[in-house]
Amino acid sequence: MEILGHHSIWKFLKNSAEYGKVSHAYLFFGPERVGKKTIAFEFIKLLNCQEKNFKNKPCEKCQSCKDLERKSHPDFILIEPQPEKKEIEIAQIKNLTWQLSLKKYYSPFKAAIIDSAHLMNQEAQNCLLKTLEEPKGQAIIILTTAFPELLLPTIVSRTKRIRFSRVAKKEMENFLKNKEISEEKIKKLISVGWGRPGEIMDFLNNPEKLKVREERIEELKNLIGSPLNVRFEYAKKITQDAWQLKEILDIWLEYFRNNLFSLVGSSDEKKSFLKLKKNINLIQDINFLLSKTEINPTLALENLLLEI
Repeated sequence: MEILGHHSIWKFLKNSAEYGKVSHAYLFFGPERVGKKTIAFEFIKLLNCQEKNFKNKPCEKCQSCKDLERKSHPDFILIEPQPEKKEIEIAQIKNLTWQLSLKKYYSPFKAAIIDSAHLMNQEAQNCLLKTLEEPKGQAIIILTTAFPELLLPTIVSRTKRIRFSRVAKKEMENFLKNKEISEEKIKKLISVGWGRPGEIMDFLNNPEKLKVREERIEELKNLIGSPLNVRFEYAKKITQDAWQLKEILDIWLEYFRNNLFSLVGSSDEKKSFLKLKKNINLIQDINFLLSKTEINPTLALENLLLEI
């Protein structure tokens, strides 16, 4: 798995592994799709690699690295939200606790990644807290999240916190140039990826996704200034699927951000800036509320469409 950006973070983690100063729990937080899960996975590979070379990436030839790549490592657990319920339930955390309590098969560490940890419900968070308070043996847990404020403060306080940022534009450009991609396509990918390697790799591996994104932006442009009944009908249609709604809101967010930066130096910069900034804040608020509470998504989207 290729690591893009986050050099200081990766150097810190490698040094921690090399000198045996590994924490029992980490919280990787920052924007979505910037590489938190990738770094977490590579760190676990490095810790459990049977032929460690701390100057480079893990060997990827030993049994441990092969098993991790296949997601079949007996000492590794991946916890993700239940797609149909949009949350991580207490049963998943109880199972995690049980697996971490088992004897290691052949690795130095039992290891787990809790992806999108902010989607743990209250019972799951309380259950995890007990595990973090009383860590057993050589076990490591890495939580990844874009919303650390949704985690219990007591969970956050018991982790080593590492902030992730978006990857620099120049590094993203160099990465794409090495893949022999046209300048025109690189420019488009950089624009829509917005410093998020995970998003750019998705667009590269699935060109259809880029087409869908363009269609969503066209829908947004048509909605702006349309009659209220058209906007409300659209809100009703797309809020039937929570994951689709999140995808659309993310596309809108990046569209308005790109427009915001394109305003620099224009004659109507101030007026348009305030409008775009308001739209961005509204979308961010809805994304936050949808993650935190059981709000009515249709009503939330209707309120947004009244403002844009």
